[in-house]
Amino acid sequence: MKLTAEFASAEDFLAAHEQEIGQGGLLVRGAELPPGTPLGECTLAIRIAGAEAAHVQARLAAATPGVGVMVIFPDKPAALNALATRLTSPRKETLSLQEKMALAMSGDREMRFQLLRDPNKQIHPLVLKNPRIGLEEVVWAAKLTTINPEALKVIADHPEWGQNPTVAAALVRNPKTPIPVAVKLVPRLAHAELKAIARSQGRPQVVQAAKKHLAR
Repeated sequence: MKLTAEFASAEDFLAAHEQEIGQGGLLVRGAELPPGTPLGECTLAIRIAGAEAAHVQARLAAATPGVGVMVIFPDKPAALNALATRLTSPRKETLSLQEKMALAMSGDREMRFQLLRDPNKQIHPLVLKNPRIGLEEVVWAAKLTTINPEALKVIADHPEWGQNPTVAAALVRNPKTPIPVAVKLVPRLAHAELKAIARSQGRPQVVQAAKKHLAR
């Protein structure tokens, strides 16, 4: 039996690690068990911003329809503790600006993750030039409200990323995406996403663009 716990950001996972995992368990919100599933061993996968970050053995403890499945950890979840440590690693803080800029275009996934949240926003667009960056990371970056708007424009203008409906939806919903860029992406959204944005309380120009596209 495998369960997947989804977290929108590193901060969400770190909060759950402190409040739940550190106490010996985790509520996998939204998960459901097939009828008759015994409460035994399971594998718990952790996904952050759409990318699998770790997995660990756990035990099913309870299932509440419409809420989720509770798991407990018979032993200390070493993989999850290590993940929390990596996500709070201060190693980039000792780097110079030049070193950060170089690592932005050549660093590993963990370094890319950290540099996309670096206070120095001129680094953000450089991370997107890293040839090792994957689509899941791009989707995560497109949702960041702390990222340099110029980086969001880089994503939108990319011949592959900008055409991806999931990426486009993340950019359109991100309040930091420049209005002209967001409006240009509206026609690339899936119909259900268009309807949701047209009914939303989002930025008026974007909402109006969605309504106009639906009316065609």
